[in-house]
Amino acid sequence: MTSPPGGETRPRRPVAVPIAALLAATGLGVTAALGGLGETPEKPPKQLGPGSSLDQGEFTTTFVESRTAAEPGRFGIPGKRFLEVVLKVTNRGEETTELGSPPQGKTPGFFFAASLLKMTPEIKSDLGAVLSIPDGDVSSTQLHPGTTSTVVIRYELPRGSRPPKKVQFDVGAFELSEGFNLDPAWTLVADGDATDAPPEVAAQVTLPVRQGGTV
Repeated sequence: MTSPPGGETRPRRPVAVPIAALLAATGLGVTAALGGLGETPEKPPKQLGPGSSLDQGEFTTTFVESRTAAEPGRFGIPGKRFLEVVLKVTNRGEETTELGSPPQGKTPGFFFAASLLKMTPEIKSDLGAVLSIPDGDVSSTQLHPGTTSTVVIRYELPRGSRPPKKVQFDVGAFELSEGFNLDPAWTLVADGDATDAPPEVAAQVTLPVRQGGTV
């Protein structure tokens, strides 16, 4: 309040704030809420289920199903039980490649299976996951260019344990990058720019486990 001559009190006029300043302040508040200037929220991986397909760069993979299977015992040798995951994998590259093996403990994975970054719950066994392309009595481990192959991933279940009701895979993707000999090579997409950055999770795939038969 100000008092003009004569003792009267007049109200103070409000200070005008430019609209542009209000918008800028609002924008700064939103930016701060999202984690600060120059930062964007991390994009969560895709959530996929049975029958879903994922573009993995070098491959297109369809996650068909997960099931249990039993191998009868013979000649006094106890039978075995397995958890199997069925995929359809198309090699989109120009060269034949191997199925490989997924990571196990501190041992990194290699070839196609390197993209199977993690399975939950983890099934521990001496051999780990075994990948194959069954074809009658003969099986293969090679993915040929332009060909779609049915791939079976088999995990031996520990004796006396129950199979899980569902399994979830963290799955990565491949990109062409400069190899050791300066020729382009397929490598897993990294989660960041650091040289030791872990692979990025492109999708999480959840598969119910179907009770299967004998093998």
